[in-house]
Parts: sequence; C-alpha cells; structure tokens
Amino acid sequence: MTMDLTVKTPFGDDPDALRKVYVESTSHCNLDCAMCVRHGWREPLGHMPVDRFERLVDGLPNAAGEGITIAFAGFGEPLVHPEWQRLIALARARGSRVEMITNGLLLGADAATALVDLGVSQVTVSVDGVDSETYARMRGVSADSALAAVHHLLDARRRTRRPMAIGVAAVSTRATVSSLPALLEWASDLKLDFVTIGNLVPHTEDMAREILWERAGWASVFRVRSWRPRVRVGRFDIEEATRPLAAALAERGLTYPSPAVDEGLWRNRCRFAHEGLCAVSWDGRVTPCLSLLHSHTEFINSQARRVHEHVVGQIDRQPLSAIWRDPTFRAFRERVRAFDFPPCFHCGGCPLTETNREDCYGNPAPVCGECPWAQGIVLCP
Repeated sequence: MTMDLTVKTPFGDDPDALRKVYVESTSHCNLDCAMCVRHGWREPLGHMPVDRFERLVDGLPNAAGEGITIAFAGFGEPLVHPEWQRLIALARARGSRVEMITNGLLLGADAATALVDLGVSQVTVSVDGVDSETYARMRGVSADSALAAVHHLLDARRRTRRPMAIGVAAVSTRATVSSLPALLEWASDLKLDFVTIGNLVPHTEDMAREILWERAGWASVFRVRSWRPRVRVGRFDIEEATRPLAAALAERGLTYPSPAVDEGLWRNRCRFAHEGLCAVSWDGRVTPCLSLLHSHTEFINSQARRVHEHVVGQIDRQPLSAIWRDPTFRAFRERVRAFDFPPCFHCGGCPLTETNREDCYGNPAPVCGECPWAQGIVLCP
C-alpha cells in the first residue's frame, strides 16, 4: 500500500497563518504517570462540551478550517472523552485534517477501525519502550495495551486501505533510555511511519533526577559558529570500520547532536510561533503553546520554576480566527520568533527564573528564555 502523507495546506507563503490547533478535548486521563504535569498543578478536570468544540471549528479561518490540522492532544487522554468520535467527525466535516496522541489503553480493534473510518490522518501512541517493567516504572501499568494499540491501528489501516500515519512517541529518562534501542528495532520491524524520542520536563524533584539533558541545555544557548572546530561530514556507511568515527563525532561536546556538527536549527526556535500553532484547553481557553495551557511547576537548572498559564482568548466569546488575528497575540508571536530572551540555560538559574513572568531583559510576560521546547530538548508532539 502506497500512501501520500504530504500535508496539503492553502496557506501559501504566509509566515503567520494558523496551521494547527492542539485541542485538549479532555483533561481527564486513565493513567497516573510519574512524569505527568498533573504532579505540578492543582486544577479542576473536565471534558470539552460538543457545542464548545463546534464553536472552535466553526471559528477557524481559511474556508472554515480547510487544511488546518486539529490535533487531539494536551494533558488528557482523548479517548476518555465520551464523545470523541463525534468531535472527530465534526472536525472532518469542516475539512480539517485530524491527528491524535493517545496512550493506547482504550485503543482496541473497534476504536482503531473508527479512527481509520473517520479519516484521521495521524495517530501517535505514547510508548516509552517495549520492556514492560521499564514502561510500568513511568506509567504504572504494563506496556501490553500500548503495544497492542499499534497493532490494532496497523490492522485497521491494512483492512481498509485508507491512509493514516502511525507512529510512537517516547519520553527519554534515565529509567527508560536503555529500552529505547529495542523500541526502535520494534518500530522498524513493523515499518511504522515515525518514532519521536523526546526528553522529560520534570514537574517534581524526583523526576528532575531523571533528566538526560543538563549539558544539552547549557550547550543549546551557544551560537553554533562559536564552536571550534566546526565539523562538516559527508555521508558514509555505518559499519564496523566507521563506528569509531561515528562515535567520535557524536561525543564531541558531550551532547547529541554534538555542537560541533549540529546545524543549530532548534536553537531559540519555537515551533508554535514559527509554524502557526496554538492550543485550546477543554474549558475553551486559547494559549500560545501547550506549555502555557495550564499553570504548573517545572524543575529547570536545579530550581523549581512556576510556569503561569497565558490566555490570549476564549472561544466561547470570540471565534478562533479573531483571537489569532488579535494585535496583542500577533505581537507576542513576533517577539517569540525574534527570540530576544536571555540565555537562561547558560546562566544556570536566578531569582528571575523562578517564574515565567519576568527576565533580565525586561520582556513582558510570559518570557521564554528558559523554555526547553525552544531549544529542541523537549519535542512538540
């Protein structure tokens, strides 16, 4: 089966078009993962009502949402929502492309068939490794259901011969990293479309001890051209003879990718601001990114940091197209694209970085100098 997975959009060259909306259809979840942001917040939980979701999709720009991606993702499990199929159907009826990120526990054969039949373009299953013991340490349950969910999706796609990108996303921690090579092999054997390996955002002191990016955060703030020597490498086969060279290239700078060979594409770059993304919570709050969706605590640079939510609109009061065009929100996106924030990872933490409300450059809140997402450490789903 050959599938065209190209995302076709009507935006042209507009650098500030709304292209993708992360919709937290519910903040409820059927898991209590050790690394979850819920350990760093105190907020009521809820499901997005169907009429609110209708207002959201009816308020999309670009021919009522044609070409815009609705990604069911946030800090809840989308399949817990009692009317998840109806929400997907509404988005597809408006011409939107639909993606979903799920832990897979509720994704049996019937749910997989429904996702394919509804025309969902991409499903990402959170799988931190194929080793159930390691997986359970983070997620509290066996990996069996998540792994089975991937097989159900593959079977449904094969039976219906309908296009759907299927992949897995893993959070790399000291507890899980040893299981990731087996995950890559498993994904390769199944010919999955993609594997995403991101880092942990620690919300507790215990999780702060699990991160694998202390040096990476420090190295990310340096200008790529400042590293000596810079290394340009032609492509070569990976085999026994070349593995020592590959290892030496990977180890230069004590991070991966090494600053010596990294092009620096993710240094000081926010995907949400550069690629036209925003997020909407279950109760209708519109925020510039997933990190600003809920107030929560992060442990960065060995100190607790309170990240305060930043709401730019409410879809019960304004269509999303109007919120996106609001001059204040536009100015914020321009400021983030310029990324004139202090190099907080290099400084190593100070009283100003205890919240995201101020920095030493005098930027208005929220400030983004200590955002691990913008340094390519934590990957946007």
